[in-house]
Amino acid sequence: MRIVIPVLSLEKGGTRFIYQLANQLADKGHNVEIVLPENSPLDWPLRTRITRVKELTPASMPSADFFLPNFYPTVYPAWASKKGRVVRLSLGYEPLWVKESEVAQDTYLIDAPIISISQWHRQMILQGTGRDSTVIPGGVDTTVFRPYPKLSQSTGRLAIAYILRSKEHGYTWKGTDDFWEACRSLAGSVPNFDVHVVATEGVQSQAPIPYTVVKANTDTEIACFYAQADLFVSTSYFEAFSMPPLEAMACGTAVVTTDSGGNREYAKNGENCLLVSPSDITQLTTAIYNLLTQEEERERLAHAGCQFAQPWTWRRTADAVESLLLQLSCA
Repeated sequence: MRIVIPVLSLEKGGTRFIYQLANQLADKGHNVEIVLPENSPLDWPLRTRITRVKELTPASMPSADFFLPNFYPTVYPAWASKKGRVVRLSLGYEPLWVKESEVAQDTYLIDAPIISISQWHRQMILQGTGRDSTVIPGGVDTTVFRPYPKLSQSTGRLAIAYILRSKEHGYTWKGTDDFWEACRSLAGSVPNFDVHVVATEGVQSQAPIPYTVVKANTDTEIACFYAQADLFVSTSYFEAFSMPPLEAMACGTAVVTTDSGGNREYAKNGENCLLVSPSDITQLTTAIYNLLTQEEERERLAHAGCQFAQPWTWRRTADAVESLLLQLSCA
């Protein structure tokens, strides 16, 4: 199949889904082409054809068997081009957070099948538009995201890993203030821990305790960031899937995460992580405290999470997308 994926950019972060899916589909023998504006960032090592255009317009779209537009501004150029069948790949229900919520919602109302990435995500789309979708979750590359020795083995201080997203860049739902408040409370009762953060947008946070910024520009570096920590914390209020907790599990690191919706696909409270209510700082603080102070429980969850993550491969995701496209081809 000839599959075209129009994107605004491929910066590090949530676009990992697109990069991994595109590469896996290409590895399966499909003709995959990424189309993006000429000055847009492209941070991932793609094994697909890459086409730069002045801007995404119907005229700039190549012909395809299928288009997989993944963000609302990329849907119209593919749809209006009439050069291939559109399957609306949704990596998050945009009307929940973008300013152009009505415009974004309209992209779900065209006569095109929809792919969602979790049952929670599917329900958000269904409630907002009345349209159902096919759930195809993301995955993790366990050849890269795997256990490494913990820093605490040499420092004697437990390490908490956290991904810091900037509210100034629009990431208002990540719960960063909740995380820092929990750390402030813990500092008085658990003095021997350090906080390591990856600041994706490169911004500094007004934090109540010292923290170390870790540079992680490659998959291997972000995997080391997860794996060398004793605990990974995620505090989002909502996510369509949320890959970081699953990646941290694959790295053999215990996870505390808010119930952000999409992570219900894999986050099982007390089995492979500790799951707390979004914006409940008391619950969050207690969960982090328990895993910092209970070594046996921390190691149990770390081991269980690592084992659980193994079948969640990107090849499985690509297989499901391929199967759907083949079904549509025969319909």
